[in-house]
Amino acid sequence: MIALPAPPAVETLTIQPLGDRWCVTSSDGLFEGVFIDARTAVRCAKDEVEAHPGHVLVLPGPSLAA
Repeated sequence: MIALPAPPAVETLTIQPLGDRWCVTSSDGLFEGVFIDARTAVRCAKDEVEAHPGHVLVLPGPSLAA
């Protein structure tokens, strides 16, 4: 019997307000960034998700999706 490779672990990237800044963190603690605006934080997080299969992006509200 041929063993199938294990699916990639799911890591979650979360964007949260941090005072007047925006913080992006990964659930495994290996990725973190602080940004001056939400648009830049979302762009960085989307790039990180696209670069790593199995990552999921969590946004705090619909206003950031634009």
